[in-house]
Amino acid sequence: MAQKVILDVDTGGDDAVAILLAGHHPATELVAVTVTHGNAPLVVTLDNTLKCVEHGGLRDVPVYAGAGRPLIADPAPLDPVQNRSLPLPAPTLRPQPGHAVDFLIDYYMRPDGPGTILVPTAPQTNIALALLKEPRLAKRIPRIVTMAGAYLEGNVTPSAEFNIFADPEAARIVFNSGIPITMVGLEVTAQALVTLDDAAKLKALNTVQAKVAAEEIRAEVQWFMDTLGWTGGQIYDACAVAAVIDPGLLETKPMHVEIELTGQHTRGRTVADISGYQKKQPNADVGVSIDRARFMRVLFEGMRAGA
Repeated sequence: MAQKVILDVDTGGDDAVAILLAGHHPATELVAVTVTHGNAPLVVTLDNTLKCVEHGGLRDVPVYAGAGRPLIADPAPLDPVQNRSLPLPAPTLRPQPGHAVDFLIDYYMRPDGPGTILVPTAPQTNIALALLKEPRLAKRIPRIVTMAGAYLEGNVTPSAEFNIFADPEAARIVFNSGIPITMVGLEVTAQALVTLDDAAKLKALNTVQAKVAAEEIRAEVQWFMDTLGWTGGQIYDACAVAAVIDPGLLETKPMHVEIELTGQHTRGRTVADISGYQKKQPNADVGVSIDRARFMRVLFEGMRAGA
């Protein structure tokens, strides 16, 4: 039986790949996609999500618009590469009526809620707002598997990963909620690099989802090559979805994770007690390694499905 999932996204290229993987892999049933600010303003991330769903063969998956800004702080400054419209035709689909936060509350309070994993690949504003509005949600969401954070490094500052940095107050609420969390951070995503050759092989599968995903992967990989001199690129959000599909590909370690809110140089850092020195109860299973071969197998399975 396929694992039900809901994705909470700020769709740029890697979110698009995550949506297509969750929507087409036979091991998952994509129940809905909720959208928030992050990689771009909500108007852009929502448009990108609708494009991806419509042109990626997922027209029946409902999309809900959510939070347009962080809980407290101003929106994070954006790189032009983040704040871009996906190169797909304009969508004819429209978002569902109602707010993403209300959808999450309504869905998780229903019978299917406790069987549905929530996969945030964006700032966690929608989820924090849902928990503030309906605290019982913390007992209804069975697990969060999130592309967020890092225990050693950052990618928007030397200390912080973007999804946490974009709304650390929201992340603190989520990480302190008591919901079981699997954190797929930068240390993991950097071990699952995808190459231009991989993108070409995906495109050759010739499914509707593979063609869309391959172009987004190609663009992401090219950015890493041109900007950082890498031989491949990180498709961050697809790693979180892959960890739901095949949990064995991810090695995790239980840690207590705090979200730094006030540090001059460290706001948005996921401060993970790697050694257990503080002896605090772990609140997250933190990814420490990923089996790249298994990740790639899952990715190709999802992009081949329906061929």
